[in-house]
Amino acid sequence: MTGREVIDQRQIPAVRTLPRQGMAGLFRAELIKLLKRRTFYVLVLVLAVLTGLLAAIFFLLPRAVETAGIPVIAKPDAYVFGAQQVLGQTWFPIILSTMFLAGELATSAWATALTRNARRWQHLVARLLTTTVASWVAMLAAIGGFSVVALLLAEGTGSLALAEWWGIAWKALLVVFTWVALGMAASAWLRAVGPAIGATLAFSFAEGILALWDGWRNISLSIHTSALLGSLDFGGFGGILGELPSFGRALAVVLGWCILSIAAAYAGLHYRDA
Repeated sequence: MTGREVIDQRQIPAVRTLPRQGMAGLFRAELIKLLKRRTFYVLVLVLAVLTGLLAAIFFLLPRAVETAGIPVIAKPDAYVFGAQQVLGQTWFPIILSTMFLAGELATSAWATALTRNARRWQHLVARLLTTTVASWVAMLAAIGGFSVVALLLAEGTGSLALAEWWGIAWKALLVVFTWVALGMAASAWLRAVGPAIGATLAFSFAEGILALWDGWRNISLSIHTSALLGSLDFGGFGGILGELPSFGRALAVVLGWCILSIAAAYAGLHYRDA
């Protein structure tokens, strides 16, 4: 073999592999994708409009139609009542979470993401955290908007203590996280945005109706999320669902739904092909 036939190994470029993306990188990438999606801002706008309509109904309608006997919600109960009304808008975390995960599972985006990091649980955690934080911030902003309207229009005086506002904030985080996990569980198994949204919204609607049945009340997500924030008997609106469970039981049931949903989401991603 002559010298000309010898291949200089230094002239051969080394094969470089893409570095595996860690949790921080996954979270940052998912956050950037979320903030670039117009659908997120449309959902925030719809939530703001619905919150404004709810505030107008509960604070302006009783004044406009005094003879109708509509219950009046006074401060400071109006602030807790507003938080319950906002957190009842479960469609927001449901649509956002299913759009976030099912939209990628229905295309090659999910398979491409796995080439950068093959650990499905890390992708799930990154999407759970991103969607939960975005939904939580939007919900807190809506609660704040409702509270401002209550401050200006609701009868009575007084406000909530700082500890009570903090309680609303962390309870809202838990409720939002649970519904996000439910949406991602449906996405992981159905792998299409439309069916996943439809299935989760149908569950939300049916679950609210089943709450009237004594057999379902013990595990009802809607009943126990309401119990986290306190009594529903504001301005005469209570009594329909009966006595609410204790705070400890409510927390245990909501956490149970949360853990079950996360497990179902991981199982869907693990046992179904990407």
